Amino acid sequence: MDARQYQDILERHDAGTGIIFDNDEYERRAKLVKLQMAAKGIETLILTDPNSVYYLTGYYTFGSGNYVSLIIPLDGNPFMHVADLEIPSAIVNSNVTEVYTSVWQQQFRSGPGDDLVKVLHSKVQDKKRIGLELGRKGLLASVFQALASKLPNATFIDASMIVEEVSYVKSDVEIECLKNSGSYTAAGVEASYAITRPGIYDNDIAKAGYEAMIGAGSEFMSVQPIVTSGVRTSFPHQTFRRVLIQDNDVIFLEYGGNHHRYTAPLMRTIVTGKPSDDMMRFADAAEATLSAMLEMMKPGIEFRDIVAHAKKAHKSLDDELYFFGSYAYGLGATFPPTWGNGLHIAEGIDLVLKPGMAFHVPMNFTAPSKFGIAFSESVVITEKGYELLVDHPRKLHQI
Repeated sequence: MDARQYQDILERHDAGTGIIFDNDEYERRAKLVKLQMAAKGIETLILTDPNSVYYLTGYYTFGSGNYVSLIIPLDGNPFMHVADLEIPSAIVNSNVTEVYTSVWQQQFRSGPGDDLVKVLHSKVQDKKRIGLELGRKGLLASVFQALASKLPNATFIDASMIVEEVSYVKSDVEIECLKNSGSYTAAGVEASYAITRPGIYDNDIAKAGYEAMIGAGSEFMSVQPIVTSGVRTSFPHQTFRRVLIQDNDVIFLEYGGNHHRYTAPLMRTIVTGKPSDDMMRFADAAEATLSAMLEMMKPGIEFRDIVAHAKKAHKSLDDELYFFGSYAYGLGATFPPTWGNGLHIAEGIDLVLKPGMAFHVPMNFTAPSKFGIAFSESVVITEKGYELLVDHPRKLHQI
């Protein structure tokens, strides 16, 4: 049986059976994207970020590093070009009815660019203004080279933010997914709290959280459970690696269960013993800054005003504190390696809060080479303010 025969069987028996949302939801998203295409003068949009492809079609695979292109003509129906290993992901899990394939084993060698060019010639040869996600993951250099060299009359337009910006405001079904994720996240944190003590390993803590989130209903996560202890809590983006938990350790947890690719994450901090005065100062400042952020989370508030208000809450620690500058970042449908999108509440971002926007609000306060104290909340903006997506007490947890 060759790939074409395999695809034919799936198209006859299983097409669309793995799609999550109803047609109205996908049509709403597609309509908004086409409005953005028209505004930018894009005749054909080629999406290669798996998050974008999933958002518009339901295309779902844990092999999110494999090649995929979703091609959206402004005046026609979308079609897809994928590595042949992902035929089921394109046929079963998406609403696209026209799928072309390239040999999986060649995707990182010669690349599928030549095959994509052939498909474009047959489908949209007269459409010369092509949008590409130049600033997002998924666009192979070999694919771009093939497009640039074999479509010499085409004009390429950076369309990196089209789907991203459309997805900033969540629908009711998306918010429900985030709430389900939040329940998984809370279960993981509580399970890790229950077993944490000196003499076990950071792996043990992560294992308890992972098992609880999977047991509560999570599918595979966009970020695996993050657990660090001791001085390593002052080093961002570290995680468990068989480190023994000591007396008077600071332990950092950041978890995010996943529901239909939506994640509501949470940061919490544990101390095994009595926290030092410095730890308490950092904990108080992190809590005060997070509270200041939440005070401003309501529709119509400008991002710059939120940042200015939050900065006042940690001003007394600024000489000791290393803070990364993003007071919140957007949440949505994602595949590894991240659960966030590019929507940041930070200096220099001139946007306004709208109902339906969802954020992770992380206050990770680091005393370099000493310790880190972190709290966070995941929230969705409502018509009158905000709603927490994870139900879990926010305090320095002492063992």
